[in-house]
Amino acid sequence: MYCRSLIVLCVVCMSVFVETAREEPGLARAARIIGGTTANEGEWPWLVNLRGKIVTRTTFFGLIPTAHKHLFCGGSVISDRWILTAAHCFDDRQVKKKTHIYSRNWEAKMASVNLRDGIVDRLRHLAGTIFNRRDWRTWEIDVERIVIHPGYSGRNGWSHDIALVKLKRSVPSGQDFSRIRRVKLPATNDTSFPAIGSTCKMKGWGCTSGGGSIAESARSVDLPIFSPRRCRNIFAATGMANRICAGYMYSGRGICAGDSGGPLTCQNDIGEWVQVGVASFASRDTPGRYPAVFTRVSSYLEWIKRVTGL
Repeated sequence: MYCRSLIVLCVVCMSVFVETAREEPGLARAARIIGGTTANEGEWPWLVNLRGKIVTRTTFFGLIPTAHKHLFCGGSVISDRWILTAAHCFDDRQVKKKTHIYSRNWEAKMASVNLRDGIVDRLRHLAGTIFNRRDWRTWEIDVERIVIHPGYSGRNGWSHDIALVKLKRSVPSGQDFSRIRRVKLPATNDTSFPAIGSTCKMKGWGCTSGGGSIAESARSVDLPIFSPRRCRNIFAATGMANRICAGYMYSGRGICAGDSGGPLTCQNDIGEWVQVGVASFASRDTPGRYPAVFTRVSSYLEWIKRVTGL
């Protein structure tokens, strides 16, 4: 036991040294949401990265997978077992079979702004498992169940674009663990918050530029609440009462693929961050030139409570 502890201690020391070197100026990656900034560890403890691995080709009588498609979406922690995200994350029409909705193909990663774990993360997770240090562990949990809103339609402008994901095991989302915390939700059917023109924040792993690849680190961008009337005219979108627009015109700031399902949060009168929206869609070809559309969370609180029992 003494030898094992000594080995683990050496591993931890080595990981700390590597981590320090990685954070030296000039070595860190400078990834940005379109016009935003890199998020810091622990800054948004409710942020979730949902990852799907879908088999697209098999061989030997369809038994052995030979090719996969990787899907990425954002989400938010709303309880120890439930994640809030977008329904269209599980509606990939390029996959012939509807395997993308199978929960076994998905996992949720929390308590990290990094899309993928490096050697330092894996070593720290090993040490955290042995020493029962949850603040060192990597929080990757398999998905048990995916619940898509019954009114969702990908063929009707992604109406009711909201979904719930149940984890196979609980995570410590209470106030005693700072790395994972549940986000505060708005009041039911409150359409007065946030006000048009107020500035909110969007977090996610979407591309750093229009047409770019998904980012390795989560980023945050300030987005002002946009007029729903103007937004409706831009996208020819219906059902704006259940949606929020946020962003700019021709500013080079916004969201894009990979940010889907991520939380739009605004500060209330007492300074609390409240999730008001779920990232639904933006302009496909020029996402930084137009505002983005979010599903309004307050319109679906009764459904959320009914499904989760919260």
